[in-house]
Amino acid sequence: MASDAVVAELKERLNTVNQFRDSELVRRPKWGDFHFEKAEQDINTARAIAADLLAMDLTHLTGQAAQEITDRIPSVAGCLKRIDEFNLEEGSPSQNRDRIASELQRAVDALHTITSQWIPYLAYKRGDFSESIRRFEEANENAKRQLEETAAYAEGKQQEVDKIVDAAREASASAGVATFTGEFDAEAAALGQASTKWLCAVILLAAFTIISGLVSILWLPLPETANSWSTLSHLVAKVSIVAVLFTGTIWCGRIYRALRHQRSINRHRALSLKTFQAFVHATDDPATRDAVLMAATKSIFANVPTGFVDERAS
Repeated sequence: MASDAVVAELKERLNTVNQFRDSELVRRPKWGDFHFEKAEQDINTARAIAADLLAMDLTHLTGQAAQEITDRIPSVAGCLKRIDEFNLEEGSPSQNRDRIASELQRAVDALHTITSQWIPYLAYKRGDFSESIRRFEEANENAKRQLEETAAYAEGKQQEVDKIVDAAREASASAGVATFTGEFDAEAAALGQASTKWLCAVILLAAFTIISGLVSILWLPLPETANSWSTLSHLVAKVSIVAVLFTGTIWCGRIYRALRHQRSINRHRALSLKTFQAFVHATDDPATRDAVLMAATKSIFANVPTGFVDERAS
């Protein structure tokens, strides 16, 4: 059995831990958002061990057990004192906190290892072993219930986060599709305006070609006294003017057809994207959405026959 001197020293050491029983060691107003939540469980365990041992008859401990418990208490009390005196202005607060929490965990684990073997025996000797078992079982049930509630809460939050991510993803995709739809519509409108200008150029050149042909025939006749060379020169001049105007007409016409072709393609792409949005909003099935996306992609970027230009297989 432990001697009175050893028990007295043990109680004195236990009081160095028990003095922090009512101290707020996890959060304090002067720390702001800084806290010791990581060490909260170890802090509570140290307080509970000290309170339980001080409430029991420690003379039932063996001398060796009492000495081992006595030797392990200073490290625990030292960590609690460092937390109580913690100052945010000293060094790196985060590193200091983590270092103290790590040391406290090791110290409490070591103290718990030896005291867990003796606390049930001391409680039995005091006569409240059944009450202790009841409290332990109640604490165990509370811990299980809190664990289940935490798991259910975490699962609910995970589902909420998944919904938020899906909504953000859909909103981002819709915004992107709407942007590209607007781009294709704007490009189609610009090409339509440009093609109208080239159509006017075609009409004007065609009119000039016809007028020049009529003028060369009706109002610029070949003189009757002209020789062969003059006749040839006169004919070449007329043909050249008509040929240049006719070539310009054909060239402008091809540009007009190309612009109308590009306008039709961009209109087709804008309509394909709008159709894709309509189908996507109409279903929640990912497989259907993927199928619609693949079909829309092929339709948008495929070689679309418009009738304005010749389509030849490459």
